Formats: sequence, structure tokens, C-alpha cells
Amino acid sequence: MAGKHQILIIDSDRAVVEALSALFRSKGFSPFGVYTGKKGLELALNDTFNLIILDMNLPDISSLELVKRIRGLKVLAPVIMIAEANLRQAAIEATTYGAFSFVEKPVNDENLWHLTDRALMQLRLQQDLERLRQTLADRYQIVGHSRLMVQLRDKLKRIALSSSRLLLTGEPGSGKRTAAQYIHYTSERATAPLAIVNCAFARAEKADRAFNFECELFGFDKGAFVGATQSTPGQFELADGGTMYFANVDALTAEIQAKMLRVIESGAVQRIGSNQEIKTDVRILAGADSDLESEVKTGRFREDLYFRLNVIPAAIPPLRAHPEDIPLLISYHLDRVGYVSKTIEKQALEYLKAETWPGNIRELNEIIEAAAAATPGATIKLEYIKNARAVIQSRTAGGGGRAQGRLAKSPAESALFIPNLSFRRQVTEFEKKLLTEVLEQAGGNITKAAEMLKTDRGNLSKKIKKLGVKIGKPGS
Repeated sequence: MAGKHQILIIDSDRAVVEALSALFRSKGFSPFGVYTGKKGLELALNDTFNLIILDMNLPDISSLELVKRIRGLKVLAPVIMIAEANLRQAAIEATTYGAFSFVEKPVNDENLWHLTDRALMQLRLQQDLERLRQTLADRYQIVGHSRLMVQLRDKLKRIALSSSRLLLTGEPGSGKRTAAQYIHYTSERATAPLAIVNCAFARAEKADRAFNFECELFGFDKGAFVGATQSTPGQFELADGGTMYFANVDALTAEIQAKMLRVIESGAVQRIGSNQEIKTDVRILAGADSDLESEVKTGRFREDLYFRLNVIPAAIPPLRAHPEDIPLLISYHLDRVGYVSKTIEKQALEYLKAETWPGNIRELNEIIEAAAAATPGATIKLEYIKNARAVIQSRTAGGGGRAQGRLAKSPAESALFIPNLSFRRQVTEFEKKLLTEVLEQAGGNITKAAEMLKTDRGNLSKKIKKLGVKIGKPGS
């Protein structure tokens, strides 16, 4: 493994460079020596080295400045400083700017080798974290190739580089939460916690509900109220070093708004029942479906909190503003939920692109997932899209749900719709009807039925057993 490691040695003393090169070469490493800070920085920025050995006394550039620039430009390679005894304090200072450690001249080979081993272990951990950060970022993508979505993605990438507070606005289901996740997982805080707080639970229809939300947010001390048998940290403490996303921030009560403002201004939180301040480093992102500025004018939302949250505004466009992204959104969602092999027919795609989508991407995803579950073959046809939409929209219309658009068919017109059943039961009943019909056509032959449905016989047999579908004739 050592032979894979590239070592950059930056020292104006040729004898030192040659000695260190010989040492690392004897251990199976590939050393490369340069004699000026300028050349060393140029090579370091290529980010191909696993370790940098840097002399404290360079002729052309301050070694402290060099360390700052290397670390500031996100070079992962750890830096070990080499210093004369009289520069020991400067070498210690270099570690505060990001150097891994230092050794004194004349260099003790055993000590240097020990530090090298530790530095390379740290590098491996950093590389693992970078891979994890990238994996998480890939999971929460801003999907779309339209002008609107390209501009939004570019803006969110820039926002992720800062720690500024952000206010995300947009219609329900347009993707505010996904945008918040994207910002967190592409930021330097990606490996720290992300807390998603739904402020709708703070609504004060019931006093106990609002109080429970407050306890969850700020934590409480032992004895703060009846039943508080031990001190418990809140979300602000648990998310220290990371990000908090406040969905439906416009639903916060006046009391919680005041407490949240104090946290932002002081960088500290007080648990319920305590006067002690606990420092916390949290980046705050907020999302609102309503026009918060109007909420401020009516007095329902604090103006000072609004300005603290709205440091950077970002508006998420509704799906009807970028229908050209629908094919890509469908493909992305099918992959995410495990229907990689399924595609959607052109007629169904044109139907979806022509809709207005009051429930936005969330509504589209629900319909596509339901239609994919009900589709027996590899191609999702228009009839399955319409039936899935009818079931979902009848459910939301009856239960005060989000999507309030017109139905593809009324429930009474849909042969698949069964009144008073949940969506999951609707899908189950549809699958049972489908399998019963196919088995009848196959004369009870499971192998033939599997061929008709273009699925594996073993999987079909398990599904038949699970759903309790009766077979008219014994299968082969």
C-alpha cells in the first residue's frame, strides 16, 4: 500500500530533500522534491499528493502563508512542518492554520515515520468523509435541465459554500425540503447532523401540542415540569455543528418566534426550566409556503425574525413552470424507489407534461410510484397513471390533502376505485384483481401467467401466496 503514496517535499536545502527522499523511497513511497514555496504550492494544488513535508524557512514565501493557502484551497493532503529549534513556536502556530504536526531538525527518522503513519490515517478518514458527503449529495439532487432548475442548482451550490441563513419559499410539494437537504449535503457541514423540524406541530390549537414542540426544539432540565425526570437536550443542541431546516416556519407561535430570535442573536440556547446558556453552532434554513412578508405586515410573524431568516432568499419554482423536466424527474424517482427497469409510454408522458400539478413534484412522485406499483409489465401506460391519480386525488380531496386539481376520472367512474379503502389497500386490491384475471387467462398455469406478466415465476408465486389469490386450476 505504501508504494501508492506520493510525498511532496518542499525544502530549500537540497541535502535535506535528498535525505528525506531516500528515507521515503526506502519505505516504498514515491517522493518528489522541490526547493521553493512557489513551485511547491503549484504542485500541491494539483491535489495528487498524499502527504506534504514543508520546511519552515523557505526563501521565497512564508511557510505559514503557504499552509493557509493549501488548507484554504481544500487540499486534503496533510502537512508536516520541519523546523529549526529556534522556529519551534512558529511551527506550533502553523498547526493552528491546518498543519498536521511538526518535527525539529535534525529530523529523527523514527519520529517522522510515526507522524507520517498518523497523517496518512487522517487522510484516509478525510477521504472517507468526502466520499460519504458525495454519496449524500447525490441522494438529494436538484433534478432538472430546464433553465429555471439549472439557475436554481447553481444558486444553491453557491449558497452551500457559506453559513448564511436562508429562506426557501415556494408552493407545497415544490421541493423546498429537498433544496435544504441538497444545501446541507454539499456544504462543509455534510457529515454533521441535519435536523428537519416541521413547525406545523407548533400550531397552538392545543396548548400541550405547542409545549411538546417547544421541549423538542429547546430541550428541558430535570424537574422543569411534571414528568421531566431527566435533563434532555433539544434539536438545537443535537444539531450542533450541522444544519437545521424549519419547514412551515410561518406556523411558529409568537412565543417560539421570540425564543428562536434569541438563539440566532446569541448563538446559544436555554433549555426549558434553566437559565444557563448552552452555545450551539447551527446553520438555520427555513421554508415557507406562504408569503412571509405579508405575514409580517399582518403581525402574525415577527419582522426582526423575518429579516434574520431572510439573509439569502431562494424561490423554488412550481412544477408547472418547468414541465420539460418531468421526464427526468420521473426517471430519477423510479430509480430511487426501486423501479429501475420500468419506463413510461410517450402518451402517458405527454399527458403528465400537460397537467398543471397543484401538488407539484410531491404529487407527481406519488402518482408515478403508485402507477409503477400497479403496472404488471415494464412500461407504465396512461391508464395506470390516470387510475393512480384518481385514487390519490380522491383521497386528498376527501381528507383535506394537498393536491386539489381535477380528477382524471371521478372515483365512481374508475373500475379500480373501491370506496372507503386506504391507498395501500386500493393498490393491494388492484393487484389481486389483476393476478386473478391473468391466472384465469392462463388457465391457472403460474408459469404461463409469469410469462404474460413478464416477471419471474418464483416471485409471482410468492406474490400470489402473499395476496391470497385463489388459483382455479393447479399450476405447473
